Amino acid sequence: MRVWAASEVVTAAHWRDGVERLSPAEVRVAAVDELRGITPPMFEWWFANMDHDSYLRFHPADHKAFAWTRGKEPGRYVGATHLTYHQYGGSGPVIRSEITFVEPATLYPPATLAALDGGHALVAVVHYLDEQDRPAPTEAGRFTHVVLPRAYGSELRSCWWLTVGPASDLPLMTTGRLRHVHEEFGYLQDFLPALYADRPL
Repeated sequence: MRVWAASEVVTAAHWRDGVERLSPAEVRVAAVDELRGITPPMFEWWFANMDHDSYLRFHPADHKAFAWTRGKEPGRYVGATHLTYHQYGGSGPVIRSEITFVEPATLYPPATLAALDGGHALVAVVHYLDEQDRPAPTEAGRFTHVVLPRAYGSELRSCWWLTVGPASDLPLMTTGRLRHVHEEFGYLQDFLPALYADRPL
């Protein structure tokens, strides 16, 4: 599924984990998670209110650093950029990147956004960072998280479109990423409901 067919993340009857090599230069990674006890408004609030300490709780082993670097406004994340350091599996190479959250309308047409029906879509652009935290001029990829309301909380559908090359570590970028995302949203279920309940009103 190419990025121009992203509406399928929202509209597909079923969403599954999967890896697809789209071309020699691009790979797609899909994931699905059950977020028990987490509603779409809670999910949106989480991304708007992440800070260094809560981000480390999001994955205590793999997340190594976090900071909002530009565009952050209180209670909002669209238009903002944060840096992150990851080590999938808690060891190995440090993946330095920055994530810029953009309007969902940059990826989804109005009819798709209307089909969310109480759900929420997040869209972001990723750039790798060098040792001085300077972003590469070209995109490393884009991703989306879509949360759809369910009786148990939310169904989370995720999809990444990633640029790859001869030096890319494909197992790390695909199966490593899948393992990481399932683990971090498992951690989120453990603490977000209480954190959200205690939020300042």
